[in-house]
Amino acid sequence: MLKQSIVAVFALFLSSVLFFPVSKVDADDNVGFSVGAQLPENQLDTDHSYFDLRMHPGQQQDIQTIIYNHEQNDITVKVSVYNAFTNSNGLIVYEDREETDPSLKHPITDLVSLKEKKVTIPAEKSVSVTASLDMPEEEFDGIKLGGLHFEKVPDDEIASKGVNVQNKYAYVIGLQLSENNNEVTPKLQLRSVKPTVENHRTAVVAKLRNIQPALAENMRIRGKVFKKKGEKPIKELEKANVNMAPNSDMDVVIDWENNPLEEGYYRLELQASNEKDEWKWEKVFTIGEEAKDFNKEAVELETNNNRKAWYIAGISVLIIIILILLVYIWRLKRTGK
Repeated sequence: MLKQSIVAVFALFLSSVLFFPVSKVDADDNVGFSVGAQLPENQLDTDHSYFDLRMHPGQQQDIQTIIYNHEQNDITVKVSVYNAFTNSNGLIVYEDREETDPSLKHPITDLVSLKEKKVTIPAEKSVSVTASLDMPEEEFDGIKLGGLHFEKVPDDEIASKGVNVQNKYAYVIGLQLSENNNEVTPKLQLRSVKPTVENHRTAVVAKLRNIQPALAENMRIRGKVFKKKGEKPIKELEKANVNMAPNSDMDVVIDWENNPLEEGYYRLELQASNEKDEWKWEKVFTIGEEAKDFNKEAVELETNNNRKAWYIAGISVLIIIILILLVYIWRLKRTGK
């Protein structure tokens, strides 16, 4: 019997710095477990359930979280440390990525180590998990942002029956570290503009960078693409409520609306702003021969060839109908005679 893999991913962000703060952690009926942070004395705001710690250079500290098992059987939970990133929707996420922005010095994953990466929790019991912080010797301004990720290991019993059902449930507890009150403001840069295929659709992606250890919050992004010397935009973008993690990059996706990418020179005008800051960029970019491969990869692409084919087919059908009518009229006249 062929095994079928059914994967249901259910990510619950218990706390996300400044965006989803919660003061109480409840168990979801489908999850079967919950987690809670044991806030230490150097917690800056005790109303938050995530770690917001004031540290100092060279400091070493252990922090604890509690995993609660609400099921009537033992469960195993995998524990990981993730850095904060920004996805293309303008949301701060905690993911397992190897590559970080070059501006990020001493990421959370370098500062935090876990004594146990897999923990078994007895039925209806709880277990404490320890993470060790080891701060760099030199002081830093701004914040370091990441999260502790808790994922329930799927039950393998069903797999032996021929169907591999993997229900992946995860919690993330935010971890924010700072060492002083020195004000740091976000600084955005436009890194590159390139054609691509995004979710099987042709697009142009502008990569933005926040090179400062500060959150860029509640931004509105507007973009217009022109032919290099054109005055009328051929594509436009507007996105609101965009947030960027400290020292992270973001793909700003300009959808090409199922149109083929055409080789040539283009110009992007991009703007990002919130109540405090505003950034503007203008960049000329090229769509080269790679457009052919992207167009082939895209799904439901409306090409000129397709439109031409439909046009020819329509004309052909019309000519056939006219010929049939002419023959019919000619026969009627002959019958009348």
